[in-house]
Amino acid sequence: MRVDVAHELGKEAAIPVMDRCLDHLLGGLGSNIEILDKRTSWTGSSMQFSFTGKVGYISVPLTGTIGVDEANVVVDMDLPPVVKTFVGEEKIRRIVETNVREMLTA
Repeated sequence: MRVDVAHELGKEAAIPVMDRCLDHLLGGLGSNIEILDKRTSWTGSSMQFSFTGKVGYISVPLTGTIGVDEANVVVDMDLPPVVKTFVGEEKIRRIVETNVREMLTA
């Protein structure tokens, strides 16, 4: 799943914002989601990430990248089938887009 969000911060200002965003990326899915085993690494202006989202006894691994350039942030996540089935790709896309936009304009 790919989400493109335009911004006006410039690349250098947007990178630190995105570096702090992983905990908030899926905010809005529910307050009972726990983010575990979070890992990030940057190569230039691209962050690779992975974490496990846990709700109750269900744990789902998520991986992806966040790319930052002068005018856009691109979030690319590999959604497991269980997430697509029970939450829906479009709902995740809307939440990610809204949360990234909020972080970039805060």
